[in-house]
Amino acid sequence: MLFNSVAFLWLFLAVVLAVHTPLLRVSLTAANIVLLLSSLFFYWWGSAELVLLLAVSVIIDYLAADLASIARNRGKSRIVKLCVAASVTANIGLLGWFKYSGFLAEMINDITARTGGGSLIVPTVILPIGISFFTFQSMSYTFDVAAGRIQPIGDPLRLLLYVSLFPQLIAGPIVRARDVQAQLSQRVVGGEQLANGFSRFAYGLAKKMLVADSVAPLVDAAYASEPTMATAWIAALGYAVQIYFDFSGYSDMAIGLGQMLGFTFPENFRRPYAAATVTDFWRRWHMTLSTWFRDYLYIPLGGNRAGRGRTYFNLVLVFLVTGFWHGAAWTFVLWGVWHGAALLAERSVGVSATSSHPALRLWTAVVVLGGWVLFRSPDLATAGSIYAAAFTPSLAVPEAVSAAFTPLTAAALFGGLLMSVLPGQFRPVDLLTAMNPRGLVFRLGLFGLALPVVAFRVLAGVYTPFLYFQF
Repeated sequence: MLFNSVAFLWLFLAVVLAVHTPLLRVSLTAANIVLLLSSLFFYWWGSAELVLLLAVSVIIDYLAADLASIARNRGKSRIVKLCVAASVTANIGLLGWFKYSGFLAEMINDITARTGGGSLIVPTVILPIGISFFTFQSMSYTFDVAAGRIQPIGDPLRLLLYVSLFPQLIAGPIVRARDVQAQLSQRVVGGEQLANGFSRFAYGLAKKMLVADSVAPLVDAAYASEPTMATAWIAALGYAVQIYFDFSGYSDMAIGLGQMLGFTFPENFRRPYAAATVTDFWRRWHMTLSTWFRDYLYIPLGGNRAGRGRTYFNLVLVFLVTGFWHGAAWTFVLWGVWHGAALLAERSVGVSATSSHPALRLWTAVVVLGGWVLFRSPDLATAGSIYAAAFTPSLAVPEAVSAAFTPLTAAALFGGLLMSVLPGQFRPVDLLTAMNPRGLVFRLGLFGLALPVVAFRVLAGVYTPFLYFQF
């Protein structure tokens, strides 16, 4: 069930808010039960019986965290480590089988084919929606309890509610238990929360429907056509706009939905294309994933405390895993290595997140755009042909790309690019609650112009799935 579908907007969400909001004033327990059942139904709608995997992940981490807490209080550090290992093994095992088994089998078959060996049967596995997100959330609960950063939630249904909350279940932001633990036990939803939440949701919906979805046909045409200089740059710039407005739009919608339900979710984007360095880019892009890997992989590996060589190794390894987390393909793996190498290069010459220079802006743009070509391409050969075409002078524009370059797609592309590179401190989302003339104009534009167009497109069925649903 998509956030931008008729079924969600005019049926599911309306019913949930109509029941949850008044019920929360009467009984938190009853409101939590309604929200839990709604979240499980939401996931079942898209994944059917695969909802059981989510429950299995939660049960494993509920038991592992409780046992780790008891062992920690008794000074049994070895048992604590075993509990953490059990959580990692179980969750990475689920993730590995459903997301990577086919890729690994094909890779082994490629190797054995060159050596004259036999071949493995490539399993046909249905990828559960959002498995990369809910396994990471569930594991983080065990990690934090085992480390003593939080106390166990206690009620297994409350833990299941935390992991399965429908606003962020499918594509984040990756919410940690410590972010919402108190709100699972006590929260308030009033007119202000509903109004602010709806405004944030509407803003994200407009970003998705009016920019990302408008650019999508042009991007698809560029990647499907024979590469020329024009299509190569359209492919890179267009996808940069599409993925940012698609994914940040989803995050805005998730945060807004959370507010309407009484939850405060962490921010996931902070004007990433305004970053002056690649290091700064990763402090602004998909921030909940970046901090997850920082806290649960980079720092446990030693971070930057074990010498320059080990720091470089940790950086590259973390971004190798980051790339692999996104998908089972060499394009994703190399995308992660690409960014890891860029961060290593910046660190080796003393560039930090606060560095600023026009040359650094150009360097960051090249790294990010080049990375998106890898990320979007179906294979390495396609990415290579786009790289080559980008620097091969040519005025040719394939017919499919020319047909897709309409006034609507052009406005979305250039408007999205302009909004993306405005100064980093300027955040349009801040105007949603600003009590000043600029805030009033922004809200009038959103509710008076953008939302009617969005509503028309939703009713007409002109919407697409979110890009991060596949991860």
